[in-house]
Amino acid sequence: MAAKEKWTRQNDVAGARVILEEAFAANAHSEAIVLAAVKLESETRQDARALALLERARASEFAGHAGTRGTARVWMKSAVLMRQLGRPADALAVAREGGALFPNFYKLWLVQAQLQPPQDARQTLSRALKACPRAPELWISAARLEFAGPQRNLARARAILERARVYVPRSPVLWLEAVLMEAEESDSVARALLARALQECPHAGVLWATAIVLEPRAQRKARSVDALKHAEAHDPEVTVAVARLFWAEHRVEKARAWFERAVRADPDYGDAWAWWLRFEREQREPDPSSIAAVEEACGRAEPRHGRYWQRAAKDPDNAWLPVAEILHKTAELLATTRQL
Repeated sequence: MAAKEKWTRQNDVAGARVILEEAFAANAHSEAIVLAAVKLESETRQDARALALLERARASEFAGHAGTRGTARVWMKSAVLMRQLGRPADALAVAREGGALFPNFYKLWLVQAQLQPPQDARQTLSRALKACPRAPELWISAARLEFAGPQRNLARARAILERARVYVPRSPVLWLEAVLMEAEESDSVARALLARALQECPHAGVLWATAIVLEPRAQRKARSVDALKHAEAHDPEVTVAVARLFWAEHRVEKARAWFERAVRADPDYGDAWAWWLRFEREQREPDPSSIAAVEEACGRAEPRHGRYWQRAAKDPDNAWLPVAEILHKTAELLATTRQL
């Protein structure tokens, strides 16, 4: 924490490096300290230093991992950094080696699949699901692989997600993925599936927010009342959906108040910040000060989660962008979603 303060608040990279070196000398087997040092070097674009730290870490033993080279997170961070640096072949080799050492760490399987052509990725995900059958992210990745491209196979993707719900029951994200895929073909089928999802996950805000969006315009307000009643209190995704309803009705102050309520409820939810930014940018007469206020507040919050936020933040092309630029990239992605 002291190193982060030196680096981010005081812009003292050398001082942060000294703090981490002292911490490492006192506890050379700490994964957290090593990864903090890697983050510092990577984000200040000292790429050779970051790679050297990770190479050494992959050959070292860490507390709680006696007899094993590195840790699962060390191997994953190594593969991700190599990918960001434009070394996909090296990244894939590291992800494979790390996956062999830590077969139950689903993220290493995901990295492998992301670096492979579709047919190889299918085989990788098939093996991954045998090793980690209760990781929703792997099932979703496998389903998306079938649904991607011009030859998308909804039947195969649907079967994968149905099987996933056997292994991981009551998972809102698995239900959401299935609903959104069905909505690409038929709103009525998607709404029927969503009704089943809400029976199994009655308090899932992400499902209630989707229910609002999928309803015909005349029923959306009533659906939003249901969502506010049944979802967990102050759920940010439901709050954003309500804000979008006010926006669609040109009730600007109401919409702004609900967007603000959403980011107060969960500042870490990046999609709420991105929706708020889009709202401010798309006013008839956009106010630069309002846009700047959203950017500054989001920069202070440093959100890390959100369906679209993570898609923008984890894109290798965006690896070293500041928060404000990730915010704008996420807002651009939201333009591809269903509008109210």
